[in-house]
Amino acid sequence: MEIENTNIGSLDNPVYLKNKHQNSKLSKEYMSRGEVYVHRPLLQRCTKHNNGDEFAFDKAPEGYEQYTSNVISNPNLQPLDIKIALALFEMLDWRNSDEGKVYICTTKELDLESYGDYGQEINFSDGYEREIVEMPLTEQLAKLFNISISTDVLNKVLTRLDSFHYISVTPVSMANSKLGKSTSESKKIKAYLKLIEINDMMDSKNLTNIWVKN
Repeated sequence: MEIENTNIGSLDNPVYLKNKHQNSKLSKEYMSRGEVYVHRPLLQRCTKHNNGDEFAFDKAPEGYEQYTSNVISNPNLQPLDIKIALALFEMLDWRNSDEGKVYICTTKELDLESYGDYGQEINFSDGYEREIVEMPLTEQLAKLFNISISTDVLNKVLTRLDSFHYISVTPVSMANSKLGKSTSESKKIKAYLKLIEINDMMDSKNLTNIWVKN
């Protein structure tokens, strides 16, 4: 089939969606090498083990609208981590929309027309499109919540929150696209756009008494 649009996130070149929860395929691959696959390192390091030597969400107590409590009760989060985690939850309106958004996470001037099919939405491997928010995430945080933060610091916070499982961050880059993974383009490069999603289990499970100080 002829490829019509090679843009990152186009219909012909969708971005591979990051697994929100434990990746059983990767777990088996690591196990075959005698290694252990840790999907969210900080979550594993900072929770009480309830499944042998690791923490498992399916064994955690059930909860209802627990996201905020699970953020505030974590003794390993810095004040800025907490602010960003709660701000993203409000911005994504997850309980009503049940989907993430693609945010600009760079100070560079981007040509959004070089992303997706029309420069407005990104296609992902699950067959769905997600909206590109045209205002950089740092500017949105400043405008909506009076949070002043540099792009470098923001990206570090996003990585931490992903590692704690509060959010799932999928890089929108050629290296993480259908065409990129099958060519020499698969080398690691920075992702200036990132899909950010709320991890639903952080809202439906109660971790307030499971955190341990690392």
